[in-house]
Order: sequence, then C-alpha cells, then structure tokens
Amino acid sequence: MKHAFTVDLEDWFDGIPIDAATKAAVERRLEVGADRLLHLLADRKVRATFFVLGGVAKAYPALLHRISDLGHEIGSHGLSHDLIYSMSPERFRDETRRSMRDIEDCIGKPVRSYRAAYFSITRQSFWALEILAGDGIRFDSSIFPVNNWRYGINDYSRTPLVIRTANGPILEFPVSTRRFMRWNVPTTGGAYFRIYPYWITRSNIKRNEEEGLPVVFYLHPWELDPQHPVVRFHYKAMATHYVNLRSTTARLQRLLSDFEFTTLSEVLSARFPEVSAQLF
Repeated sequence: MKHAFTVDLEDWFDGIPIDAATKAAVERRLEVGADRLLHLLADRKVRATFFVLGGVAKAYPALLHRISDLGHEIGSHGLSHDLIYSMSPERFRDETRRSMRDIEDCIGKPVRSYRAAYFSITRQSFWALEILAGDGIRFDSSIFPVNNWRYGINDYSRTPLVIRTANGPILEFPVSTRRFMRWNVPTTGGAYFRIYPYWITRSNIKRNEEEGLPVVFYLHPWELDPQHPVVRFHYKAMATHYVNLRSTTARLQRLLSDFEFTTLSEVLSARFPEVSAQLF
C-alpha cells in the first residue's frame, strides 16, 4: 500500500509563537533541513507533497524550483501561519490567493493541494473548505481527527473522503490516527514521530494498512536540523518542538525503508478515480 508523504515547507521559527521582532532577527535555516530531506527522498525515489508557506516562494525560489524539478508536488500552506479559526473568511480567502499566486508565479504550475497551519480547519473554520474549492484547491489535508489544545475534530472521519461544497467537491485526507478504545490517537508525523519509539510508529502504520487505510505522514525540514536555535515560547509548544530532534534522520531512513510513499494527490486519485477525473 502506498502512503502519502507530506512536508510543511517552513523555517524553524515560522510555526512557533514568538513575536515578529524576534522572527525578523533570528537565523534563517530552511535550506539546511530541506537539503537533507531532499537527499533522503531521492535515495528512496520517493515523491512527496510540499505545502509551501507564505514568503518561501519569494525568499527561496531556487529551492522551490529544485523541489518541483525533482517531481515533488507543490501545495499551499497559507501565508501567515496563523490559525484559520482566528481569521475572517475574507482574510483567509485573501491569504490563500496570495500564497497560491506567489507559488504559481515561481514554479509555473497550478497549485491544487492545501494544508492549514496547525491543522486549523476545525468545526469553527469548516467554511474554509468551500473557499478552497472555489479557488481551485482539489486536495486538502488540514483536518486532524483528535482532541488537541490547538486543533482537531475528534469525531471526524479517519478515512479519506469527498467533501461536497457549494463550490464543488474537494478530496480530504485527514491526518492519520489509530483507534484506541474510544479515542483517536495520532498515528505518525511531526512531534509524534519523534516522541513515539519507532516500533510504535511502525505498528500504527501497519494497523492502518490492516484496516485498508493509507496513512498521511507529515514532517518539517527543521526536524532534520537539530542545530537550529533554541528560543523560549509557550511551554506546550516548546515541549514538542525541540524533543528528540537528533532522532529524526535515523527514524526517517527506517520509515522510508519499511513503507512505500508518494504524493497526496496520487494516493487520493487512486482512491477516488471518478471524482479525480471530474476535478481535472
């Protein structure tokens, strides 16, 4: 079974709650982790979906061209990395369009995939899917079926599905979970990938395979850059941001050996061929 390998392409400071002045002064290191990740993916001949944040297309055009030229899929990760449920629909529409335009102007290809910052399409911001569909997004992976202090729809579908909106259908690939008693437990990706012993990650993916469910795995380039600066911020976010960073590369090498991965759109197109044909 092929699973979806996804990357949130952002620098180490983009997704943490520090003030704008601090972000403007800190060291930029996006290319450090991105280069390591691209080599690992190339070694295993894996194509992935890269969700590109805000100004990355303008700040790192050569990197974005390299990712595209290697055959990876390029999607949008929004503009500001703010929580969608803290935005108005008008602001969200504007930020989405600006991010898509910047990426498309850089690589010369249409953007069809999207992931919200902090997986922040929740019940409060479910309206965002209609806006995405109206702006040409066909594949989304923004909903996490868990109960988390910052994101999640705990009782949402664990399986990929077609969401019908007033602007047409959009294929949703919820972030993967494993059912444990009455709860959904995150399967793998990000801090969970670093916190869990690798055998738990492997077991979680195997369990999804037994259920016939492809997994969507996610990672950030800075997770392969354990030397990036340490700054102080919200204790909950800080606890997960820096934990076990030195383990990421070795665990990722094992993951890519143990399982097959490809782009988000390829997995969803194979699962929903008729809908995908309509969308394209």
